[in-house]
Order: sequence, then C-alpha cells, then structure tokens
Amino acid sequence: MKSKLLLLSLIMIFTVAFAKPKPFYKHAVTITFKPGTTAEQIAEVDNSFKSLKKLKVVKGYEWGIVDDKKAIKHVYIFSFEKPEDLKVYAESPEHQAHIKVGAENVESVSGFQYFVK
Repeated sequence: MKSKLLLLSLIMIFTVAFAKPKPFYKHAVTITFKPGTTAEQIAEVDNSFKSLKKLKVVKGYEWGIVDDKKAIKHVYIFSFEKPEDLKVYAESPEHQAHIKVGAENVESVSGFQYFVK
C-alpha cells in the first residue's frame, strides 16, 4: 500500500513539475506624461491602472517606470489567459472609467499585445 501511495505521489509531482504552462497573452501600455505633471497626478494614473487588476479576466499585473532621461514614462502590463479576455477587459465599465483618469496630463499612449514564449 505504501509503495502504491509513493508511486502515485511521484507521478503527481512529475506531472506538475514537467507540465507546460499555458502561455499568457500580455497587454502592455506605455504612458508618457506631460512636462510639469506632479507626482500626485502620476500616482492617480498609476492607482487607476492598479485597480484594473481586480477584473476577473486579469490574471496578472505589473508596472514600472521606463528608464528614459528625456520624459516621464510608465509601463503597465496585464496578463490574460486568451486574446478574447482583452476585449472583455477593454469594454468593462471599470476600464471605460479608467481611460479618463489623468487624461489631461498624458502626452502620449502606446500599447501592444504579445504571447509569452
């Protein structure tokens, strides 16, 4: 009995350890803020992006500051299970409200999507 339990445990461990994870679909947004935008105004935008990670279709979220001496740029990256989830995210009331937050302080926005390899 113990040997069967040990064998079953080993099979389960190897199955989990060597299973290929499903690649995530990523959505990245880069925001360039206008000169003169205050830290508080930038934090408002950062917090608005962060609040979107609560949406059920969002499986991961990270953000950072782009290393650029010429402008203040932040990058926000969301992970989804599949491309269709991005549409659900984009059409959500939360996202629709979010895109208006701090818009007067944004110089430019760029975005792109990719699969993690």
